[in-house]
Amino acid sequence: MNILWLYRVFTLVLTCILSLVVIALCAHTSTHLDNILEHFDLTGSFPYATLGIAIGCITIVTNIIMLALDFFLDNIFTSMPVFEVPWLSIVWILWISVGATTLSQGNKLFKGSQCSDFSVVLPDAKEICDDVHPIAIVAFVNFALLFLYSMSSLVAALFSSGSSSTWTTSLKNRGK
Repeated sequence: MNILWLYRVFTLVLTCILSLVVIALCAHTSTHLDNILEHFDLTGSFPYATLGIAIGCITIVTNIIMLALDFFLDNIFTSMPVFEVPWLSIVWILWISVGATTLSQGNKLFKGSQCSDFSVVLPDAKEICDDVHPIAIVAFVNFALLFLYSMSSLVAALFSSGSSSTWTTSLKNRGK
C-alpha cells in the first residue's frame, strides 16, 4: 500500500472531522451574535461565523467526494496531483482566511477584553468570546494539514520518475 495514499486518506478524513468542529462552534456563535451586537450597540456584520460554516461545508463536501470517488473508481481525476494540488491549495488558503478573520473580528468585537469579564453582564458574550480562539486554532490546524499534504503531493509528483504520467496517475495506483 502506498504511504502517500494513506497519508492522503488520513488528512482528508481528519480535516472533515475538524471542519465539523468549526461548523458546530460557528453555528453556536451565529445563534448568539445578534444579541451581542445589539447589547454593545454595534452596527455592521461580523461574518467570521458564516465564513467558518461555509468553508467547513466546502471542505467536508469536497473531501468526501474525493475520498468516495477514489475508493470506488480507479484513476479518477479528483485523485490526481494535477487536480488535488491546486484545489487543496485553494482550500488551505480559505482556512487561513477563516482563522485570520475570526481572530481579527473577535478582537474587534470584544475589544481585547477578557472573556470572564462578560460572564455577569452578558453570558452569551462570554460563550461567544470563549469560542473565538478554538475556531481560529482549528482553522489553522486544518490549514496546516492541507498545506502539508498538498506540498507533499507536489514534491512527490515533481521528484517521481520524471514522466508526465505522475501528474495524471492516482496516488492509489502509483505502486501498480
